Amino acid sequence: MGYKFASVKIADIDTLLNVEERNQLYGLLNLINDRRVENGKKYNHYLVINQDEQYAPAVLNLMKQQGHWENSDLELHPKNPIGVLCDMAHQNAVSKGWWDEERSFAEIIALIHSEASEALEDYRNGHNPSEVWYELKVTQDEEPFQMTCEGTPDPTWKPCGIPSELADIVIRVFDACGRYGIDLEKAITEKMAYNATRPQRHGGKVI
Repeated sequence: MGYKFASVKIADIDTLLNVEERNQLYGLLNLINDRRVENGKKYNHYLVINQDEQYAPAVLNLMKQQGHWENSDLELHPKNPIGVLCDMAHQNAVSKGWWDEERSFAEIIALIHSEASEALEDYRNGHNPSEVWYELKVTQDEEPFQMTCEGTPDPTWKPCGIPSELADIVIRVFDACGRYGIDLEKAITEKMAYNATRPQRHGGKVI
């Protein structure tokens, strides 16, 4: 998809262009509007979304659902992708009703624990850490049909296995950070920098 619109901040026009350049640009913009009217068209009115905003991916997904975003390689490139994922995970949890009633922070931590426990249970049942399989979504009276599958499964199939449980842990963390306004990317960067200063095998703890 080629570029369809051109958007420029007024502040950039006023600060980066000299008087003559500004007059030329504003004159051309007014000329375009006048000729649109001459051709029986209305003045255009647009909402401009900065890609750096955490809600930009949600807006993009809505545009795609409404058929206003053609298939292309043009996607968002946020400065803080982890922050965007936190916002998306929390928005999804809210839309599914999981925050209709306020949850305690202790409950959120317990839910993260439960996902880790499910990963451990899969391991105890003999599954390899990288093993993935899919179960068909069924009613409570039916037995799930299990299968291995490559690539992205049909939406009627639920991804299972340790990788899926680890993903659930991260999604729970993202949801919590989105709820409490935690800058997770900053926290990760700071903690990794700190960990790099720690001594070899610090603590000496064993499992």
